[in-house]
Amino acid sequence: MKVSLSHESTLWCDPPPVISGEGFIPVTEVRLRTTCRDGAGRHWQSQNGYLVSAQTSFSTETTAGAGDDYYGIAAEGPLYSMRCLEDEPHEFVLPKDGRIHLTFQLFDGNREVWSGETTRVTSGAETGHGPLLWFLHNGETSVEHGVSMLRARGFRVNERHVKSDAPDLDPLLSEMQVGDEPFSLVCSGRSSEAGMELAQRLPGLRNVICFAGSGLRFSPWKIQGEVLPHVVCDHSTLQPRGDNFLTTRKVYAEAVADRENRDRGRIAVEKIQCPLYLFSGSDDQIWPSAAFSELVAQRRKLHGRESDTAHQTFPRVGYDLGPALGLPGLPTTERTISHSSTGFRLLLGGRMARQSRARRECWERLISILE
Repeated sequence: MKVSLSHESTLWCDPPPVISGEGFIPVTEVRLRTTCRDGAGRHWQSQNGYLVSAQTSFSTETTAGAGDDYYGIAAEGPLYSMRCLEDEPHEFVLPKDGRIHLTFQLFDGNREVWSGETTRVTSGAETGHGPLLWFLHNGETSVEHGVSMLRARGFRVNERHVKSDAPDLDPLLSEMQVGDEPFSLVCSGRSSEAGMELAQRLPGLRNVICFAGSGLRFSPWKIQGEVLPHVVCDHSTLQPRGDNFLTTRKVYAEAVADRENRDRGRIAVEKIQCPLYLFSGSDDQIWPSAAFSELVAQRRKLHGRESDTAHQTFPRVGYDLGPALGLPGLPTTERTISHSSTGFRLLLGGRMARQSRARRECWERLISILE
């Protein structure tokens, strides 16, 4: 019996550790337990079963999974299905120093036959010699790690928290207009509204990349001295759905069902003069980002910009995509996120294995586009 662990120490956004073994009894199940503590000191664990092949081997990268906690082969193997071993739901908090120590235990039946450990890091040496990009976000807790991962890849990153309650975009536009170097613009969620308004007024952009975004304004953004009209939403109808969870998708869907209300907030995305890439999940429960992104793609198509527009929707995938919330390797078991102003948790949508694959693909597509 022989077991090996690859990828001894890697960036968190790199492909996950792979554990493989040979010399086991064919067509039996081995069980891998993975544990760690996050940056808040909370204990997380996954228990994943793997069916040994007829050739007496298995691999967490390619072997079909079995058991109650793990179904199928996901992009992050034993990491994506980690659960917090506390009663209340929690987001996975990455530690400030960026280092997470993972411990592995392999069981054949009830007998532990191997153990190993490795360290994943969420930051690396920042070279600062690569392409320039601006990253607009909504202040999510994982932003600093997404930025660090991009910088470790050599990109020069300027990041800004775009707040809908501070809607004046002119200071940010002035910052972006300094210098002649072309750059990419990356944004997600509500920040995509601001990003697309800014992009219209930045003729030297290389490209715009939006995750779970929208081509509609739901905030009264102000730019170049003009307050822009927006779609009016009635949030007073929101009601918690079991265990104090909220799903906000319905509120946005109902708001845009009124054509006059919808048209009031349309962003003139056809004025964006560079390639535009959109990524969304069909089961986004924060808002219907797949439909909103498709409105962008269709509007650009009508104005002759189909060749430099791409929209990819992931079936049964939720809101958390991109370098703010959708970092590859973060556990996707918990499908809610805290909402500080309401005290409730918001449903993200999506299935955890599909979310894991979509996060990995989005990250790889982002790096490819930026490069």
